Amino acid sequence: MNVAILGTRGIPASYSGFETAVEQITSRLTARGHRVTVYCRPHVVDPDIREWKGARLVHLPTVRNKYLDTFVHTLLSSVHAAREDSYDVALFFIAGNSPLCLVTRMAGIPTVINVD
Repeated sequence: MNVAILGTRGIPASYSGFETAVEQITSRLTARGHRVTVYCRPHVVDPDIREWKGARLVHLPTVRNKYLDTFVHTLLSSVHAAREDSYDVALFFIAGNSPLCLVTRMAGIPTVINVD
């Protein structure tokens, strides 16, 4: 299975429980042979890190503003994931990102969201 993980700051975890959850989920999925892509913010995760414990890291820009950072980054990540056309599922984190699930759903990617 090829999984896209969107909506968090990225891994390795350095900020909150969402990132810790993504780190744990990612390491367990890759250990079982699944392909995982985690979308990361370049001002949080070093853009030179392209892989973490078997997961591919994709660094996309965002607006560095506490009100727009998460939404803009997740929007760009959703569009990127939809254009990749290779994901079996998109896993979103954070309830505020739920409207952006429509982007991946409209691309035909089964989509789930973890609100906490």
